[in-house]
Amino acid sequence: MKYTLTLDLAAANIVAVLTDENDNQTTTRYAYAGVEFPSDPVSPDNIVTTLLDTLTTINNGLPGDTDVLTEVHFVSGIANGWIALDADFNALTEVISGGDNRAAKYVDALMINGIGGQLQRKTGLPMTPTEPLALTLWLKNENQEAYANAAHYMGVQEFIVNRLFGLNEVDEAHAARTGFYNVAHQDWDIQALAVTGLVTEQLPTLTTADAITTPLLAAVATQTGLTDATTFYRR
Repeated sequence: MKYTLTLDLAAANIVAVLTDENDNQTTTRYAYAGVEFPSDPVSPDNIVTTLLDTLTTINNGLPGDTDVLTEVHFVSGIANGWIALDADFNALTEVISGGDNRAAKYVDALMINGIGGQLQRKTGLPMTPTEPLALTLWLKNENQEAYANAAHYMGVQEFIVNRLFGLNEVDEAHAARTGFYNVAHQDWDIQALAVTGLVTEQLPTLTTADAITTPLLAAVATQTGLTDATTFYRR
């Protein structure tokens, strides 16, 4: 029997939906350690640890000896979560969601001075306090140590892909949610970078690929028991 796994990276847990060839589904929730409410802070490494435990448990729990997990799809419920990382891709911050409106005043300032409208026309998105661009401005002004030491920025799904495959990539669909992506040019926007003080090298490489063809890192494959028979998809 072949199985497909959909992983919803929610704010307090991972919701795993396992579907077999006959469309029978089983839904299981795996909570992040120490996180009780969606508003509780969660570290990127906590999410990855929970994800690896989820993959291991589900793969080892397939009922038949010949059963195989053929597809894994990510559905990021905290898609706008933003993470600052050092040069070695170690997280410098918890996942910043902006749900508490911490970046609202920076959005207001950009809308008042007209830059917000300019960026909205290029990104195709309304500017909100949960947008990674706004969260980067909050970091720049209110967590200057993390901002000064950040060599990389990425979202939750990109962090997971980095930890599972060693990649520093983002697909264009997720890039378009950041406020940094110029829809017309299909590239990171120069003005958005200038506003936040970032450079292109601090953001992931853009890709159009949905399927991830790079093999799992050896340690991940060993822990989860997954092989190249399983294909991971960003969506």
